[in-house]
Amino acid sequence: MESLRYKVPISEDLIDELFPFWAFIFGEVLPDIGREVFLGAEDAYSHSTLYLSREGNRLAGSCFTMHSKTMPALAGFSEVATAPRFRGRGIATELCGQAVEDFRAAGGEAFFLGTGNPAAARIYHRLGWRKLAGAAVMVNVLNGESPEGFLVDYFSEGTATIVEATPAARIPMIPLLVCPHDWQVLDANTKMYSTRYATQKSCMGLYPRYEQIMRSGGGAWFVAKTATGKVVGLSTARRDDAGDSQIDGFVHARFADVWNALMQAAIYACSGQSASTCYAVVSVEDEEKQSLFESLGFRKTGSEEDFDLDGRQVASIRMDRKMD
Repeated sequence: MESLRYKVPISEDLIDELFPFWAFIFGEVLPDIGREVFLGAEDAYSHSTLYLSREGNRLAGSCFTMHSKTMPALAGFSEVATAPRFRGRGIATELCGQAVEDFRAAGGEAFFLGTGNPAAARIYHRLGWRKLAGAAVMVNVLNGESPEGFLVDYFSEGTATIVEATPAARIPMIPLLVCPHDWQVLDANTKMYSTRYATQKSCMGLYPRYEQIMRSGGGAWFVAKTATGKVVGLSTARRDDAGDSQIDGFVHARFADVWNALMQAAIYACSGQSASTCYAVVSVEDEEKQSLFESLGFRKTGSEEDFDLDGRQVASIRMDRKMD
């Protein structure tokens, strides 16, 4: 069995081999990481590495890492797969172990992955990953600190500024979105809910939910980030079928002072979309968030569909603001 390591970008031929391999094992074709990423589209933002195991010409196993350049302490982990005929031979353990050692050598601190597979989770646990409460997400904190302790320290200090989002946010947004937040609904545009109230089932699939805001046309999203590259807040503006713009967003509690500026960025984007009305859809139980929107000139006008928080239906409130 031969173990191989490839730095992205990789060849078209290799991509053409990998995508059917992953589609067969996962039952879908990489909704989280697009072909363009493997071709190097995000090289300016992440160091990406593909680990493969082969027996002759047969592809036996794989895993993939994205190590943030803007926040070098963080990396995301995905595409851990073993062909059925090669299972039980320790291939996944070997590949994952090599990825962890490479991340450690590069000065990494916290390695995130998502899994709903109990057998895979046991492998990850042996290699140092620990499950986060309220999420099907695990994190390997290389200094041995608990996931909860790491997140508390991670968001403990700094000031933030607002910038338009880029792929640089793909990995640094993960700690923010797997933290427990007081608000139930963090962003109605992306169906992002706090892990206090609903299980976060994704890790590397978080960024595509925001990227889709842009790809659908007439949308924009923004990040609040610290000078060291930590993402501490997110906001979105999405043009709906009626021509109005729906906005939403949230920040980590320790950076509450930038929420207004983050939402103003989304409101300004609405004016660029020529929308006559800007609105937000908020959980009826998120009273603090309702008050904050009212302070920005939004008024309650009705309701939209209920939010589904792990099977518990929570009513919504629509809040409108006329654009100048």
